[in-house]
Amino acid sequence: MEEAATKQHAYPNTVFHCLDGCYYLGYTKQELAHVYNKAETTIRNWVRIYEDTGTYQCAQSKADRKFTAVQRQWLFDYFQERPLAYLDEAQAEFKGTYHISISKTTAWRIIHDFGLTWKVIESRAMYIEEQDVFRFAAELAKIDWSHQNLVFLDEVSFDNRGGGTRFEGQH
Repeated sequence: MEEAATKQHAYPNTVFHCLDGCYYLGYTKQELAHVYNKAETTIRNWVRIYEDTGTYQCAQSKADRKFTAVQRQWLFDYFQERPLAYLDEAQAEFKGTYHISISKTTAWRIIHDFGLTWKVIESRAMYIEEQDVFRFAAELAKIDWSHQNLVFLDEVSFDNRGGGTRFEGQH
C-alpha cells in the first residue's frame, strides 16, 4: 500500500481528506505526512494553496490558455450546433477559421470546461437530423467489411430479461 502513494501526485480527493484532518480533526502536519506518506513540505503546500485560494485543484494545463475567450466560445458553439461532429472535424474547422492549430485533447478540454461531456453530447445527438444519418451510413459504407477486418466485441450489453423481440410462433 505504501508504494501506491509514494512519489505520485495525490488526487484532489486525497488532498481534501488531508485538509479535513488538518482543520477539523486537529491532526498536525507531521501526523498527516505520516498518514498520507508524503513529506511535511507537501502537506504545508496543500494547506498554503487552500488558504490562498479557498480550494485545492490540480494544476491546469497551459496549452489552452493561448486561445481567446472568443475562440473557446466558437469551439463550444460548434459542438452545440453539431453534436455528432468528430473532434478532428472541429479541429479542421477551427484551423480554417482562426488559422492556428489546436490539438484534439485541447479541444476536448475546452468544451469539457463548458460542461460538455460525452454523456451530454450523446443525449443531444439523439435529436439528429436526416443528413447526419446519411453521413453515418456513408461512413459505414466506406469500411472494408471483409472477414480479415471484422472486429469482435468481447462484452456486449444485451437486455436478457425477456423484453426483446419475439418471432411468430415463439412464446
